[in-house]
Amino acid sequence: MAEQIKRDYGIRRISTGIICRQISMLLFDNEDKASTQRIDDALTPIDPSIFLRAALRGVTPEEQICVDSLRFMADYSLVQAEGFEIIRVISSDNTRMRRLEARGQVFDLDVDGRHRSEIELDTVKSDFTINNDGPEEEIQAALRSIFSMGS
Repeated sequence: MAEQIKRDYGIRRISTGIICRQISMLLFDNEDKASTQRIDDALTPIDPSIFLRAALRGVTPEEQICVDSLRFMADYSLVQAEGFEIIRVISSDNTRMRRLEARGQVFDLDVDGRHRSEIELDTVKSDFTINNDGPEEEIQAALRSIFSMGS
């Protein structure tokens, strides 16, 4: 979704996950959720928004950006305080599993799916919600609707 926003609206994509996955590849030679979650658990006590802060390095105040994922309450609070609009993107477990598998990532829904990085923000308020299981046309229409509001 963030890549589509970047492509269609010219808004810079900021990825928090890529940083964690790069560390995981360096340490464990994989990007599996179990490995990235171990990294989350090790580094977020140092700074609860460590991945978001790292991803935001080099962003200038005048840039329009799309942060591709928020995983922790500290991240949510930080972007809310900065006035970001929050788009919750939801999809079924089957869709999520299929996408992770296509990326070569191992994900155990019963174990990894219960990690705080997967559920901590399940009940927070968002400005918009998009169902990412629907047809491409529905997703495009939802994005057009959201981005036309700012025009």
